[in-house]
Amino acid sequence: MEQFRHIDYASSLETFRKAEGLGRRLKLGEFRTSKWLQKENIKLDDIKNISRDFPDLRICIIGEGESEGFYIYSQKKETCLKFEASILNLK
Repeated sequence: MEQFRHIDYASSLETFRKAEGLGRRLKLGEFRTSKWLQKENIKLDDIKNISRDFPDLRICIIGEGESEGFYIYSQKKETCLKFEASILNLK
């Protein structure tokens, strides 16, 4: 499975809010989101393993800009993780 790195929870919520306001936040089920997930080689089946540790797991996808990325977070645990592609998968 790809790795995730911890990022500051409070600042991640602010990042998500700004991305939403700028129209950069992608929503699951949209065609452009599917294309972005394929481009980044993110498989949602892999997220199931992490979800065991976070009963209220939420996903945020920012499709462009300096904060572009795939994030998962838990409000209950006040934890946020950002997807980091491994060096082996970089082209």
